[in-house]
Amino acid sequence: MGSSSRFRFARRRRIIAIILLGVLAYLLSATRPGLVATARAETTAVAADRDDLAQLQDRFQSIAAKVSPAVVAISASVTADASPAAMRSEELNGEKLQAFLAKSTRMVGTGFLITADGYILTNDHVIDDAEQLWITTDDKRVFPAIVVGSDPRADLAVLKIPARDLAAVHLGDGAHVKRGQWSIAIGNPFGLSADGQMCISVGVVSAVNRSLPKLSDKENRLYQNLIQTTAQINPGNSGGPLFDLNGDVIGVSTAVIMPQKNANGIGFAMPIDDHLLALVQDLKQGKEIVYGYLGLIVTTPTERDRHGAGIADSIGARVDSVQSDSPAAGGQVKENDILTAIDGKPIADSDAFVQMIGCAPVTRPVQIALVRDGKPMQIAMTLRRRQMPVAAVTHDRQRLRWGGMILGVRGTGGDGLMVFGIDSNSPFAKLGVHEGTIITTVAGKTVSGVIDLQSIINDTPIEQCDLGIAPNANLATAVVPVEH
Repeated sequence: MGSSSRFRFARRRRIIAIILLGVLAYLLSATRPGLVATARAETTAVAADRDDLAQLQDRFQSIAAKVSPAVVAISASVTADASPAAMRSEELNGEKLQAFLAKSTRMVGTGFLITADGYILTNDHVIDDAEQLWITTDDKRVFPAIVVGSDPRADLAVLKIPARDLAAVHLGDGAHVKRGQWSIAIGNPFGLSADGQMCISVGVVSAVNRSLPKLSDKENRLYQNLIQTTAQINPGNSGGPLFDLNGDVIGVSTAVIMPQKNANGIGFAMPIDDHLLALVQDLKQGKEIVYGYLGLIVTTPTERDRHGAGIADSIGARVDSVQSDSPAAGGQVKENDILTAIDGKPIADSDAFVQMIGCAPVTRPVQIALVRDGKPMQIAMTLRRRQMPVAAVTHDRQRLRWGGMILGVRGTGGDGLMVFGIDSNSPFAKLGVHEGTIITTVAGKTVSGVIDLQSIINDTPIEQCDLGIAPNANLATAVVPVEH
């Protein structure tokens, strides 16, 4: 190629390059507003997400600050400490509590204040082996506690501390909790809050209406209709509250399937529903909770079972076996019967049957509708009280240990507290107080129950607690002064 030709080719290349650069510049200028708008939109979206997260974080912090004063750490000892200071809040703090607990096997749990005057809800399994209990609040105050009512079957207990004007939770509606909603657990995992400052964990409701039949059978308790949550629930959280985003209690943290290798633990809570609220009111008053017992082992019918019985797909409990020496052993109910209703109320499934029998009266026969070999039938059966391996705490069984004595109400009723037991080293023993003595006043104040006594001894040093004794106590004087 000659020099003239090479010059013309190079010139054409420069012209083409200039044209392409012009086209590219035009295209960039035409599309630049869209690119800028997209970038601005993405930046705005990121900023909005950050604002949403910051607001959610603020909500969690606000709930923690609002409700933590109503959540308490429970410390339980399997042996009692006889020192008077162990029963007086003004003589207790975290260090003294740890000194008491160091002398005995200890257990930890969580509870929450349901009234401003010191009633606390927790799980029965937190306190069922305890001889003495203490409560630590979020602001590190320590109080002695007593059990005023318990229900081992439902795994619930109500405690009382001698205090007033306390923060209390607001009980929400756990019966209508839905999957995916936020859940917040606050409590005392592994005893880390035993000195105050409750721990918070956040998650979502994973599922509702969960049952734990293996745990129910193992502990002879009824774990049904539970809320499953991803909020961390660990040993020590038992009895604590599960909150929603409004700061209302929707459940009582109760059980956890402990984490396995390469897996997380799963937490469960009892929903705050009408049934639980009714139990709590009875336990506050020290009433005995009675459960019906029929003696049937049932399962939920299959689609084929229901079709064969001619019943709806949403009801029924199939009888798998009848336990010997039970109310059902008389032959009125047989294996393979499909039970459909109790006192006119449909039975949804096997879990519902167990709960309905538990709530059924034992003072009169109940009407049970069933289908046998395709034929509907009605039978009347009288239930029995379910026997529990562990006695529940009721008003008549409430006990308070103080001054080397075990005190409680008399089985025959009447004013005053009976001495059910007394240690030989008790300061009252050498004054003539013995088992069976009836104490009517302490420090000049009338005592008609253990809650009265708890309040008096919390406010009064033991050296000022002269005892008033009932005349039939076989003592020389009506008032027994403590030696100062």
